[in-house]
Amino acid sequence: MGKARDGGLLSSWSAPLRQLPGALLSCLLLTLLTVLLAICTGNPTADATLRPLYFALLFGFFRGVGRRYEHIRGLPMRLVEAGFLVLTLGFTTSAVLTLWQLDSQSALWTQLHLALERGAVFLLGISLISYGLILLIPQLLEHHRLLRMSFARTRGQLQVAESARSRMEQRLVDADRLGILGQLAAGVAHDLRNPLAIIKGTVESMRRKRRSGTEVAEHIEVICRSVEKADRTIEALIDLGRPRSSQRTEVPLRELVQEVLALVLVGARHRRLQVDTAGCLPLDAVGDRAMLVQLLLNLVLNAVQASPDGATIRLRTRALRLHGNAAVVLMVEDRGVGLPDEVRQQLFTPFFTTRKDGTGLGLLSCRRIALELGGGLSLYPRHRGGARAVLVLPAPSAALVGAGP
Repeated sequence: MGKARDGGLLSSWSAPLRQLPGALLSCLLLTLLTVLLAICTGNPTADATLRPLYFALLFGFFRGVGRRYEHIRGLPMRLVEAGFLVLTLGFTTSAVLTLWQLDSQSALWTQLHLALERGAVFLLGISLISYGLILLIPQLLEHHRLLRMSFARTRGQLQVAESARSRMEQRLVDADRLGILGQLAAGVAHDLRNPLAIIKGTVESMRRKRRSGTEVAEHIEVICRSVEKADRTIEALIDLGRPRSSQRTEVPLRELVQEVLALVLVGARHRRLQVDTAGCLPLDAVGDRAMLVQLLLNLVLNAVQASPDGATIRLRTRALRLHGNAAVVLMVEDRGVGLPDEVRQQLFTPFFTTRKDGTGLGLLSCRRIALELGGGLSLYPRHRGGARAVLVLPAPSAALVGAGP
């Protein structure tokens, strides 16, 4: 824990240095020179050699920064550079005198050494650096103030832009809702206008001349069929918008399949359709049983209506893990005309249907039920003809995971 904390502190300390080219290397070299100076204390030759390097390194760093960033290369930075240059030259001269081993007992040698290392030259260098830093601080404060003002202004502009974006998104949502509402209204008008027009035409035909009992019965049959068609449209709309209350339980898929097949068996036999359930594994789904029956019944009826006489409809189940959660897949496959691209793009569009007596709301209602149960519904064309409806449902967490579809 301590090592991790130390590593975090070191990383936070060195992160700003990495943003300035050469800063990290300069700090490491300065640290090394400081350690060597401490070790070599009392050794005149080593001390005289290392000190010029120390100040030369600082002079090179500040001069490089000033050249790299022209906007800070003003009088303050030049004073700092000049200060380190004076210190470098002073200690270099002192090192030369020390290495030449001149007469260290002479008063001139002693006075020159003091001037270079502690006196006028040393103080001149320190003063220039101090002047530069003193002049640099107000500039830094002014830059900080301008930066804060710029940040506040930018934040205000971002808030204004965010508000404008939110308003634009709301307008887009409203426009989308109005578009869907208009599409829904057009679909309702279309699906109700046709049976009403038939009813109106039939009634006017009966009013024009007297009809026989057989003709009246035929006309009444036409009216009844048209009313039933309009009623199915209205019922599908009510069913689509009706809030549902569900009771989630574990539902055996095999039992669900058998219950649905019992409802469509008569119609399937009449058209010599075969229903293959050999691929239905003994798996359980989590959901409302009544809603699942309605959902699967719609999918199987769609497959029955899409398949030609004598064809085979297959129902298969698989287990899988979806986003880390256990799930089951129930597939309904038919051998109909398939799903052309133009049809597939409009599958879940309200009132879109390829059947003369369809409402265009069945698949939309099926997808809504699947989503309410925590699953999903998709339709795909089969390579060998026909279509495949893929229903994904949540499974008990203890369900075994097998191969996907």
